[in-house]
Amino acid sequence: MATNTRRRGVGPDLATFLRDTAGRGNWGHTGLARLLRGVSLDEAIWTPGTAAHSIWEEVNHVIYWSEDVLDRLEGRAVARRQAWPAGDGSPDAWRRAVARAGRLHAALVRHVGALTPAGLARTAMRTRNRSTAQLVLGGVAHIAYHAGRIALLRRLYAHARQSGGPAV
Repeated sequence: MATNTRRRGVGPDLATFLRDTAGRGNWGHTGLARLLRGVSLDEAIWTPGTAAHSIWEEVNHVIYWSEDVLDRLEGRAVARRQAWPAGDGSPDAWRRAVARAGRLHAALVRHVGALTPAGLARTAMRTRNRSTAQLVLGGVAHIAYHAGRIALLRRLYAHARQSGGPAV
């Protein structure tokens, strides 16, 4: 029996992890795209309290920083401040935000999948001497973290609607 001795590169492995984390889910949790499936406008803009972010703000925040990762990978990095952009409140705008996240993460997956081991080891643009691999892993961790927050917001929203009272 012939054995395939060709080893997959790290770039494709990272791209798969990124795709799964931003998509259907990876080994540890439901992915961002799957979590956003079926989120209504009311659910997207709801918050459990005045100091909390909505699902829509979480999505916009993930988009904002995922764009930063892609810009750095493509050599277009610019200084950014922390941002939690709010949505405009229309159903069409919400659908566009979800679609934008999907397109952005697909572009990241393509870019990361094409990276060579040498490219991953190179210092990423404007990352304080961190490698491109560290930049990508940080981006994936960021998506996973906010996907968890979105999952929690969805549960809190459902609880608040069922009980008719505050979420917590």
